[in-house]
Amino acid sequence: MHDAALKINMEEQTGLEPRFQQPPTWRWHQFQRNGRTLRFGSAFPQGTVPDAIVICLPGLSEFAEKYFEVANYCLGRNLGFWIFDWAGQGKSSRYFENDPHKRHSDGFDEDVEDLYKFFTDYVKYASVHPDKGRIAPVMLAHSMGANIGMHFLHKYPDIFEAAAFTAPMFGLKATQNIPAPIDTLASGLLSFFSGKKYAPGGDDWSFETRTNPNFHVFSSDPSRSAIHNYWCKVDPELQCGFVTHKWVHEAIKSCNAIQNKSLLRDIHTNCLFATAGIEEFVQNKAIHKVAAYLDNVKLLDYPESRHEILMERDEIRNDFLEHFYKQVKECVIDRPETLKPF
Repeated sequence: MHDAALKINMEEQTGLEPRFQQPPTWRWHQFQRNGRTLRFGSAFPQGTVPDAIVICLPGLSEFAEKYFEVANYCLGRNLGFWIFDWAGQGKSSRYFENDPHKRHSDGFDEDVEDLYKFFTDYVKYASVHPDKGRIAPVMLAHSMGANIGMHFLHKYPDIFEAAAFTAPMFGLKATQNIPAPIDTLASGLLSFFSGKKYAPGGDDWSFETRTNPNFHVFSSDPSRSAIHNYWCKVDPELQCGFVTHKWVHEAIKSCNAIQNKSLLRDIHTNCLFATAGIEEFVQNKAIHKVAAYLDNVKLLDYPESRHEILMERDEIRNDFLEHFYKQVKECVIDRPETLKPF
């Protein structure tokens, strides 16, 4: 990102608490794949070589700015931090030029390949130090990002040393009472006839979506809950509306594939899952089902948490992050001799 755009970004943070502000070492970048432009950001601890590299995979309709507090947490523990905006959200290319709010999809496999290019063309080359050698990558993913992350771990098993997921989207709550073959067929028909239209109840971005007193489903922490809307107001390019029928169909297919036993038995990466007890978006039952078939997983349940665990109040968020950092220490920092080569 050029200097003028960076200056605008910094000015937009007036009034934000320091923890929510862009880290001092932050850098914006972008890359191209399949005709799309994908934006990403990165930051490194000042004056030291990081002990590990965190690749953060955000959830549906999220964007890098929302994770500045998480980035500051990681930098404070000598961890590098990278994050990119999925196609269709943030400041990456949208699917429809004349209707940029619609969150569409060309298939989650495309997102997996975007992540692979992001890692191999950028993260990989910045994760080698002349004295320390390879700096190991770990995955930190939320909701939809966790879904894509799981498929990545299956297809590219030798890249990440560990992976931590909050409220992973391994099943949609809206379809939890519909058998797998039927949900795929029904969503496929809707996608075929009305794929580019909003799914029921959908519309463009609205400030009220996250401020409706009858719809407090994202976070119980007022300050962290407000960050999403804050950035969407000061930078309308970040605004993203509801999903299309095609996105729903692709999400259902992707969730059903993740629940396949043969796929899960091929994943041996050390995993940490966290579920939210007050959950309106993903199926906790599916998360427990997936965990049961993995050979290297720890499951945390937070009964009082809403969907966005990383944006929750301190007692919930901090507990998860403590488990995450412990995972990084055990899998990477304390065991450098076991790290896989790139």
